[in-house]
Amino acid sequence: VVSTQSTVSSGINAEYGEKNTTEIVEGVEYMDYVPKVWGPITALHLIALGTGGIKPCVSSFGGDQFQAHETGRMQRYFSMFYFSVNAGSMVATLLTPELRLMKCMDESTCYPMAFGVPAAFMIVAVIAFVLAGTWYAKVPPQGNPIVDVIQVTTSMFFGSEDPIEKYGEKKYKETRQLWRVLAVFIPLPFFWALFDQQSSRWVLQARRMNGNLSLFGEDFEIKPDQMQALNPIFILALIPVFEGGVYPLMKKVGLPTSATFRIILGMVITSCSFIICGFLQVAMEGKVSSYNEDHGTNFTFHNLPNQHQMHVLTQVPMIFVITCGEILTSITTLEFAYSYAPPSMKSVCQSLSLLTTAFGNLVVIIFNKVTEKMTYLFFMWAAIVLLAAVLQGFICKKIQGPLDEYKNNELEGKTDGVELKDKESGV
Repeated sequence: VVSTQSTVSSGINAEYGEKNTTEIVEGVEYMDYVPKVWGPITALHLIALGTGGIKPCVSSFGGDQFQAHETGRMQRYFSMFYFSVNAGSMVATLLTPELRLMKCMDESTCYPMAFGVPAAFMIVAVIAFVLAGTWYAKVPPQGNPIVDVIQVTTSMFFGSEDPIEKYGEKKYKETRQLWRVLAVFIPLPFFWALFDQQSSRWVLQARRMNGNLSLFGEDFEIKPDQMQALNPIFILALIPVFEGGVYPLMKKVGLPTSATFRIILGMVITSCSFIICGFLQVAMEGKVSSYNEDHGTNFTFHNLPNQHQMHVLTQVPMIFVITCGEILTSITTLEFAYSYAPPSMKSVCQSLSLLTTAFGNLVVIIFNKVTEKMTYLFFMWAAIVLLAAVLQGFICKKIQGPLDEYKNNELEGKTDGVELKDKESGV
């Protein structure tokens, strides 16, 4: 079984993650020949190793293609980068199941095709990337920033010597800037804790909803997990709207459009999606009570027949709202991590920003033990992320000035040891 996160340079960037895990297990179950467990485990470790190198570097590498003063173009780049990721995700979501259902090798399913095609795309992507290598601006590595950060930080708090004299002003300034950037990341795990429950709590809610739909004289059933396909569709539709309409309108009416403000606004909007979800859950539980009163039955929320419940399409508004929050927070975090990171730590900051997602999953495990009642959980998470947004605002208010000062000094070529790219050569 071949497992890969595939990327197509011509605009398709297909990422599987959990989907690959599920398909590997299903593939093992349905094949007559059951491979050793090391096969799928090796594949998953290769995914972790490969994406650990790709994800933090690819966005930073794209940012390196712009001049330091091209902030507007860089912002659009990160939006289009996110657009391509979701385009690939949507294509993979639609294509992979169809390939899997093909018959091959005397089997009723074709997992070799389902995993082989993405692997072939990945090979094509690597070839295209190598062939175009001479066109890229390449920033040479500048040593091991992790070691520098540890040394300077230790000297700052525990050393007897002046860290500037010991390690130089450049490393000292870069280390302080890194810690400012990391301070902005502190509330982000709570955003991801809420956001990632689209594929868990929201699907559980959809399972108790009516998915029957008649369209053009045909009857369809919308599966609970199929509602999550709306997220990448909304992403593809809304990114151009935000770039061409929402952000210019915010500037026109005098609203801030800084990266930190967009992150905070996105967290607030994401919280609103769970408020909508909470009220929908209240309405669903009200449906159960009304049905029992009208029919003299004793159904519970978990066993009321789905055809008597709210329709699954009533989840569309909250999916739309959380997608708006994702565009504002997730895309902007990529931009922020690159724009404000010290020159030698661009990929490091991207890695740490991605790490907030992992911490978010841990937060879910902890807080979901508070109560098992879904209504309470939805409103609880909405309140948690609102508080995280307030914390984010407090942090940004304290450090926005120093963040901008360092960035402006870098832009003007005044930071010690930092030079702007040559405007004519683009290098």
